[in-house]
Amino acid sequence: MPSSSPDAATPRDSTTITALLVDDEPRANERMRKLLAAHPEINVSGIAGNVAEARAFLATNSPYVVFLDVEMPGGSGFDLLKNVPDATQVVFVTAREKYAVQAFAAAALDYLVKPVDPERLADTVARLQKHADSARAKTHGDREPGTDDDFDADEATAAAVLGLGDVVSVPLAGKTTSLALTVGDICWIESLRNYTRVAVKSPVGVMLFRRRLSYWDNGLPAGSFARVGRSYIVQLAVVEQIDWSSRTETVVTFGAGVEPLALGRLPGTRLREILGGHA
Repeated sequence: MPSSSPDAATPRDSTTITALLVDDEPRANERMRKLLAAHPEINVSGIAGNVAEARAFLATNSPYVVFLDVEMPGGSGFDLLKNVPDATQVVFVTAREKYAVQAFAAAALDYLVKPVDPERLADTVARLQKHADSARAKTHGDREPGTDDDFDADEATAAAVLGLGDVVSVPLAGKTTSLALTVGDICWIESLRNYTRVAVKSPVGVMLFRRRLSYWDNGLPAGSFARVGRSYIVQLAVVEQIDWSSRTETVVTFGAGVEPLALGRLPGTRLREILGGHA
């Protein structure tokens, strides 16, 4: 059964962030609890050992954040997402990095890899605090400088059209660092809700950035980049080949060292139309 203290589900004051820990390994839950004890703004309101226990807790409690493992007996952490209240943030905590893209596609606030580094956790807590401060400011009908989510402000700065030779610095998802990209090295961009996967010419590869697709759509030169469907932007000049792999999927290749892009029927058709119907 999920455990909680009698008053844990209720924030002790307006600045407390309540948290549910979900992991099938008791030691992992205990270590996370101890790590979070260094952050007085976090109040662990419950601990669950599997998806069923977490569902039972969430049926009567709405923590501000869920620290969620992925691989657990009886159900994946992703199976729990439909039971997480809309206002509750999710931070995935797992020993495997391979779920990062799926986690951010599900709009997770962050993704931590075990064993969790205390400094990395501190970054996550800071983001949670910033998010909580922003939510409180919106609730009171105002906006506090520096506390609101930075997506909209940064998208506004992208209004000036970039050139292919320009360099743009974009924050990496789940990290406090940014990566400098030359615009002309970008091959394709895929939307993952509040994030984007960006394929860059070798040796960079595919990176996950904390920017919406609209950020790129507003700033990239329209003559060189095309929006194909709701979720993709492609640099037209670097497309090498377009293949229909099936009736519903089109595979676009961009040359050595660049991951191919798989498009659905409509985006694939749109790209062919833009390129004049020829691969």
